Amino acid sequence: MAPTLVILHGWGSDLARWRPLVNKLKDAGLKVVLPGLPKDKVRSTADFSDWLNQKTKTLAPFYLAGHSFGGQVAINFAASYPGRVKKLILISSAGIRRRSLKSLLILPLAKLFKGLVSQKIKPFLYRLIGETDYIKASPVMKETMKLILKEDQQENLKKITLPTLLLWGERDRYTPLDQAKLMQSALSNSQLVIFPGGKHGLPFSHPRQIKEKILWFIGSK
Repeated sequence: MAPTLVILHGWGSDLARWRPLVNKLKDAGLKVVLPGLPKDKVRSTADFSDWLNQKTKTLAPFYLAGHSFGGQVAINFAASYPGRVKKLILISSAGIRRRSLKSLLILPLAKLFKGLVSQKIKPFLYRLIGETDYIKASPVMKETMKLILKEDQQENLKKITLPTLLLWGERDRYTPLDQAKLMQSALSNSQLVIFPGGKHGLPFSHPRQIKEKILWFIGSK
């Protein structure tokens, strides 16, 4: 029976962008499940994890990969449902929530002047701290984002004992490399592979190399 790999995409990801990597993995003999993350109601990271448990309840234990926010959900899932996952793959994963100085200065200003700041100024403030996804989100997903951006996964990382592979871009600006190193130190059984010059979108910029690393990791003892 072909090994099953469940992939959790990042925030607002276009599933069509995953097609090259998914096709390569399928051609290599994997059964790939790439569910679209739900947008019907406000959810915390734990709520997304519970949703995934229901979504995959008919599957035998599987390999789990998560990119960006999908990685944050994957961490929570592996910690909450350890018997469901064989091995964990985190690609440029979110989950380390440390506010930057810029964020600490600008977000309070946006809240302080709520109702006074024009709709034209608010997007500028959010762009300054890199939260352009917030501007584009629906009202439900805006509330979801407010929840998940507060939810640090470092305690959950410490609970995970299963083999974990971290795949990271050297020049990732959204989830910087120092976060990968923090994750590696929190995980008891992990290894980190760094892609020289790579950025946040490794599944799309490096599909062949990501496929090779995933196949090697699934096949390793």
